[in-house]
Amino acid sequence: MPVVEPRLDPTLDLNLLSQSEEIKYEGNGRNIFVAGSVPIEKPKANGADQRDAGLRQPPPIQPPPPITLKFFGFANRPGETKKVFLVQGEDIFIAAEGDIVDRRYRVLHISPTAVDVEDVINNNRQSLPLTQG
Repeated sequence: MPVVEPRLDPTLDLNLLSQSEEIKYEGNGRNIFVAGSVPIEKPKANGADQRDAGLRQPPPIQPPPPITLKFFGFANRPGETKKVFLVQGEDIFIAAEGDIVDRRYRVLHISPTAVDVEDVINNNRQSLPLTQG
């Protein structure tokens, strides 16, 4: 058996039409095209006290999470670019300047005592000092 979809009734409802015709627009006499024809009323208070207005400030912006990588050594071979060992938990990474580590951290600069790393997700930069052990 075919499914019959309901259709809109095209007949005019005279009761609804007469109700809408009985509505009379009574403006306040203000002409929106003439400046100052009728003064605009000030908005009514919404129940908020003026003292509370100063207390509603946006929450402070949270600092990005610290970079959890640790720099613990160099991986240099003569004639190759300088590389470093970075560790995060159980994972060890070998990276050169410009490399992305753990799909998140970019190695910006390698110095003898630290590595500058950028968290590309949170746009956070941090210098990781050389640690032993």
